[in-house]
Amino acid sequence: MPGRNERPRSQGGAPTSNLSDVSESHRDRVRELLDEAAADHARLMTQLPADMQASLPVDAQGVTQAIDYLAEAAGLSDGERRELIRPHAVNPAVLHARVFGRAPLSRETVIGSFVEGARVRADALAALADAVGGEPLGQGVRKLLVDNPPPLSADEVDVVPALIATYAAHERAALMIAAGLDAA
Repeated sequence: MPGRNERPRSQGGAPTSNLSDVSESHRDRVRELLDEAAADHARLMTQLPADMQASLPVDAQGVTQAIDYLAEAAGLSDGERRELIRPHAVNPAVLHARVFGRAPLSRETVIGSFVEGARVRADALAALADAVGGEPLGQGVRKLLVDNPPPLSADEVDVVPALIATYAAHERAALMIAAGLDAA
């Protein structure tokens, strides 16, 4: 019988583990990232005044983390992974900060940033789908994204519901790609 701090051993003497058969699927990990980010966003929203809450209708942290996770799991190099996120550096909010510093952002700039971020993530998700599952997965992800496009402008009446639908489609796309990795 093994001592208190000693791992059990097989008949051949090698340590055994009851965790050896436990492995998390890529889909499970992506779901976990998305759920954690949603919980963080919900906590943040409870700490903000109503006018600030209205400025943050969606949060892309979970999708962004999922893209990075999926790119690494798919075997993309560091350079390829950087290329996926490089376009984030030129969204309207980032450009505004470079020019005006900490000056307040207009609603149009904030919404424009969410829209541009959605476009960047859509491109990254499509590229990842191609890398993971070839044309079939790439087409499936593109169809999902085309069916749920970001709004064309911040002036649209239903801009927030459209953004919410777009971001939800991005989450579904990330889960599709993760399932593709699990099936590989």
